[in-house]
Amino acid sequence: MYATGPRELQSSGVEAVSFELLADHALRVLSVQGSSGIVCGPISTGGTNDQRYNFDIFNAVIRGRIRDGKKVFNQIPYEFGLRKLAYAWEDAGNDGYCMPILDVFYRTLFESGYITAGWFIPGWESSFGAQFERREFQRLGICVVDLPYNYIEQCMLAEHTEDYVHFVTSLIKQ
Repeated sequence: MYATGPRELQSSGVEAVSFELLADHALRVLSVQGSSGIVCGPISTGGTNDQRYNFDIFNAVIRGRIRDGKKVFNQIPYEFGLRKLAYAWEDAGNDGYCMPILDVFYRTLFESGYITAGWFIPGWESSFGAQFERREFQRLGICVVDLPYNYIEQCMLAEHTEDYVHFVTSLIKQ
């Protein structure tokens, strides 16, 4: 799931009429799933500077953490609803980074107590959202783990060609 152009979303996902209701849906999922970690890093800003590659990395790492036996909250299905809400927020005359994504959706999840670890993808420092997440984890005492580049490569090699993996991971090393 990624934006293919201005206001064009490639696929579908979880939707709601407000950031609060989207967070409520995620909390219901987490209440069933129980304590979980979450992958953190660049999606729409930073990283490879291309959402398609950032999503490939994100999805591979999420699946890698699951293969490693970790319980993972997958936020990717919520990106569709978050983007739609962000577009409505912009249409209402707001500009800049859509802070309700972080202040309402993600902070609600983090303060719930269900998120017990954040696994940070290399290049997280270039992402406005990942910087916010790290500050929140530190404030709340949530475990922060910096994943090494070779782990990202390993996860991606399970799904992509070696040439593609080296190309994409070289973008986050720059």
